[in-house]
Amino acid sequence: MSIIATIARAGGAASSHRATAGLCLTAAAALLSGCGSSTGPAEVVTVTVTPTVTAKVAPTGTVPTTATGTAKSDDIGRKFDLGTIVSVQNTGGMPVIILDRWTAQGVSDSTLAAVGVPIHVHSDAPYQNLNTKTTYRIPVAPGAVFTYRHCVAVEQPPEQRASTLNEFARLQDSEKVVLLTLNPQGQVATAQNDPAC
Repeated sequence: MSIIATIARAGGAASSHRATAGLCLTAAAALLSGCGSSTGPAEVVTVTVTPTVTAKVAPTGTVPTTATGTAKSDDIGRKFDLGTIVSVQNTGGMPVIILDRWTAQGVSDSTLAAVGVPIHVHSDAPYQNLNTKTTYRIPVAPGAVFTYRHCVAVEQPPEQRASTLNEFARLQDSEKVVLLTLNPQGQVATAQNDPAC
């Protein structure tokens, strides 16, 4: 005898709507009980899902590549550069120094690019600006260190303290020459100004 016929006989004049509802309930009960008749309680299985999170770690000694690393450098291949900051721009969320390159007396540009020049207290003019028409774009690496140096007297060591790119962009004329140390990507890693007296 079919399930619908059994429901109709038990309920007398039950409508087909009620019969269909009973069929759905009976089918649901059969699914929950394992599709067979069982006199014992149904087994309940609990499944716990633990998501796996994998952290991305940059290799030691490298800076993760992000959208802020899109600024191009004109100084790739140099380890040092010397000059004055004409302005600071923002490219792709990264600060970029516009540098007017200077020269050091008696030091070729290739030597300056490879080993830099000593920055020391002086009262003469060891640096010169020979080309005011060409500037160089140099991005500032995340975490770059700026050191401000100030001359107290020629015979004394300079005062120095931590500084910022913003302060370096506003240096007075007597202190505005800066020596930049560059990373392999041609970005500023450290900067110090010339403490002229």
